[in-house]
Amino acid sequence: MNKLNEDKMSMFYALLQVLAKHVAVWTGLVPFKNAHDEFKGNVASIEDATQTQETSLKGVALDKRFKKEKMVKATVDIAHGLFAYAVDEGDLVLQAKVDYSRSDLMQTRDAIIAQTCQNIHDMANPIIAALGAYGLVTADLTAQQSTIDAYTATVGSPRAALTVRKGATAEIEALVKDSMKILNNRMDKLMPEFEGSNPDFFQEYFDARMIVNSGTTKQEDEAAAA
Repeated sequence: MNKLNEDKMSMFYALLQVLAKHVAVWTGLVPFKNAHDEFKGNVASIEDATQTQETSLKGVALDKRFKKEKMVKATVDIAHGLFAYAVDEGDLVLQAKVDYSRSDLMQTRDAIIAQTCQNIHDMANPIIAALGAYGLVTADLTAQQSTIDAYTATVGSPRAALTVRKGATAEIEALVKDSMKILNNRMDKLMPEFEGSNPDFFQEYFDARMIVNSGTTKQEDEAAAA
């Protein structure tokens, strides 16, 4: 949430406190009550969207990195066993195909690393019985496949989280604008009803309606005035 919307939210909270304090005064004025209920609902929706907006992308990225490292470790163990087997068999083609180090795989682009690891798995699978002498058994391939599947499921996570965050930001902007319209065009216009009969409520309402600028950029100020 940008500074301008934070300042407006502070005003919203202050105003809701005043409205709650004087609920007996205005609750009988149906148009005012309807506007209040919509306004209060908007504030609750803004809170929900803000929570979504502030979801940590860092956590998503760390989870992806952790699963990538697990997949790479499992794959390197199998690649090394396969390489030793290929050397003993004099199979230069297989040697070249499985000649990977941890750093090689970690530097492989996200779009292809899972497939690279899958290829190594698939090369080992048909000859797993022969790889027992090199420290590899079927359970190792099963475990590696699990790490590949787990990593593949995370590949789109950071982008998906960013998309959700952008959507929440747009929702906040729309809700704040709608809330300001409710105040400017409905609730403010009805406040003269209370100026004579409930001057304390009238004064506290408009005191709370003031937006205190906590520090914005020139561009944000211009956006607020638009």
